[in-house]
Amino acid sequence: MRKCRNRENAMVAEVFAGIGALKTAFDIAKGLKDIDDAARRNAAVIELQEKILSAQQSQSTLIERIRGLEKEVADFKTWETEKQRYELQELPPGVFVRVLKPSMAGSEPTHRLCAKCYEDSKKSILQSAGKVHGQETLNCHGCGARMVVGVFQAPPPQNARPSWGNSRRG
Repeated sequence: MRKCRNRENAMVAEVFAGIGALKTAFDIAKGLKDIDDAARRNAAVIELQEKILSAQQSQSTLIERIRGLEKEVADFKTWETEKQRYELQELPPGVFVRVLKPSMAGSEPTHRLCAKCYEDSKKSILQSAGKVHGQETLNCHGCGARMVVGVFQAPPPQNARPSWGNSRRG
């Protein structure tokens, strides 16, 4: 909000600077009709040309700034629309991710987004690094986060003897 307000203040200041330059140029042009001396008239024409050039540069700067702000607004609107496609989901043991809503999937496969990147207005799909003992490791290539989700399932003991080896023959 503060960044946006600073941009608005800077833009307003540039608009007034451009208007001031045009007013000065107009005043100089108005005064030209009263100048009889050719040298003074030529100096006034040069000054008028400088003021016009300054006003044109201010206008170009403002047009460029407006285009940048329009792009920011368009990006913001696009992200707001994209955000609506996802819902917050908790995966055990308390890991939060954003999941594509089934009603919004269309032909897109179900996937999960990094919650941190999502909050930073970025769409970063979590990549599975595989499952071990019922837990899956998810990696975010956007922010570098690594999450282990799922319920741990202990592997069977390694030193258990098979039941057929315990019987005696008589």
